[in-house]
Amino acid sequence: MAFSDRTIEEIKGRLSIVDVVSSYTQVIRRSGGYWIRCPFHGNGSERTPSCKLDEKNSRFYCFGCHEHGSMFDFVMKMERLSFPEAVRELAAKAGVQIEDESPRESHEREKRTSLYELNEKMASVFHDLLMKSPEAQEARDYLARRKVAQSTIERFRLGYAPRDVDWLHDYMRKEGLDDDFLRTSGYFSLNRYPYPLFCNRLMFPVRSWQGRTVAFGARDLSFREGAPKYINTPETAVYQKKNNLYGFYEGLDEIRKAGYAIVCEGNFDAISLQQAGLGMAVAPFGTAFTSEQASLIKRYADGVRLLFDTDEAGQNATVKAILLCQEKGLECSVLSLDRHKDASEYLEAEGAEALKATLAVSTDAFSYLVKKGLNTYNTRTPKGKSELVGFLRPFLNATGSNVEREAYIRQLSQLIDVGEAQIAGDLAAGGMKAYSPSGDDAGRREGSGGLRVSAISADLYLMLMFANHRELFASYTKVLRFGDLKDRQAQMIYLALESMRRDGVGKSDELFLSLIADEQLRNDVATSFELPQFTVGEPRKVIDELLDRIALRKLEDGRRLVLRQIWQSESEGLEEAQLKELLQEKVSLDGQISALMEKLQNA
Repeated sequence: MAFSDRTIEEIKGRLSIVDVVSSYTQVIRRSGGYWIRCPFHGNGSERTPSCKLDEKNSRFYCFGCHEHGSMFDFVMKMERLSFPEAVRELAAKAGVQIEDESPRESHEREKRTSLYELNEKMASVFHDLLMKSPEAQEARDYLARRKVAQSTIERFRLGYAPRDVDWLHDYMRKEGLDDDFLRTSGYFSLNRYPYPLFCNRLMFPVRSWQGRTVAFGARDLSFREGAPKYINTPETAVYQKKNNLYGFYEGLDEIRKAGYAIVCEGNFDAISLQQAGLGMAVAPFGTAFTSEQASLIKRYADGVRLLFDTDEAGQNATVKAILLCQEKGLECSVLSLDRHKDASEYLEAEGAEALKATLAVSTDAFSYLVKKGLNTYNTRTPKGKSELVGFLRPFLNATGSNVEREAYIRQLSQLIDVGEAQIAGDLAAGGMKAYSPSGDDAGRREGSGGLRVSAISADLYLMLMFANHRELFASYTKVLRFGDLKDRQAQMIYLALESMRRDGVGKSDELFLSLIADEQLRNDVATSFELPQFTVGEPRKVIDELLDRIALRKLEDGRRLVLRQIWQSESEGLEEAQLKELLQEKVSLDGQISALMEKLQNA
């Protein structure tokens, strides 16, 4: 639909882009302007803010990924809204009356507004019933047994839905709501309307990050065998499960202050932790922690601490959540509770101070996965070592920083006594494609068809340079051998280059690309033809530096082998002359490594 100029200008007059963006991420003032860590190309994980806010013209521009636009564009991208939806969102925020809405759009907006109002009203009604109704005594007793304080009941606005199956529909009809609206309100069974979803249940209002009541979770109080213990509002016009976290609104200030969120398994765990003084606790609905929920946390914090149940389902959920956090650039660690299944049970048994003391210690995500892998695979055997590397591959491939990934590989190398290059080779052989729970190829690619240069290996970078400067390849074949490359994609490009050099099949990009069988790699090479990293500058200088890095890797592999031989000689009683020869070789390798590292540092 077309909005009037007056509507757009009035919104811009009442809201600055700083006001709008600060609802999503931290705004940093520097050099007389406003900046943010770009949420579009780095998921907000940048160390140095790259996206500038132009307050005068209400626009943003990222110097990293070149995303830009108005405050409306920003909201559209962050919330995945259409332009009309973004205008309505900001108009509501600014208190501006929208002109020229179509009848359909007006009806949809009014429906959402009515649903928000109904949810807010019902949260109050359910809460009043819990506080005052004699029928709710069982619910109050249950909360007392769970040691939920009165202040916590009020803070989370816990409520009670009556046992009478006719009560909810009768109440809403008396409020003047029609059946067409109620059928899709999320309060009734779609197949058995007007049978209510919530009967004789403890009610947990779910609030969005803005504080609007969007849904309910409900705990069964009949304790009947076979009855669903927990049910939640189905998705409605104002609620999508994947985009919300229970307790997020209530804990947002503490999350910002702490710089991390504690993600636990259920509503009661989040309530118990917040009551114990850990206000940054939130819970997904079930164990399904989603990419959207991770992004929501990323707006306000840099880290996540996971506290799922100790059963198999909880531990599997922990692994999946770790990978999501790693993909989003969230610093992730794992909390554990000794002797108890979950936080709520721990609080009931041992109290708040004991719970806080236990949760003061966490295990970083990589160490957690390594420990889990060591308990699963027999790393005393070569196959077990390979299986452990395979188990850790999704995490390592989801790591956006090459420095961070190499540090993890070094730790793993020392732990299982396997060379770093061999581990990197296995990772490449398995496909250096970042783990993506949502199924998109987000690790190596940015947006539509863009190669993520920061995530590729030195081997692949080198071969992409040669692919763009094929006339240089022949002069380097004496110093670069196929066996020097550990990255499978790099090896495939090498073979294509060697085939073109040997057979003289022409020089066009199209002919060269036809020599690459792997479609994904062929697309990546084609993309590199458009990127300045590979097409401009001094190619020989870049190639020489990359060759030095590969040479350094070979020297470090050789040194590691010598160290292993020295270690074995001490236990096997090697002759003194042989030991002396090994020590001399180590000294020589140390000198070469030191010289090459200095050369690279000064490059």
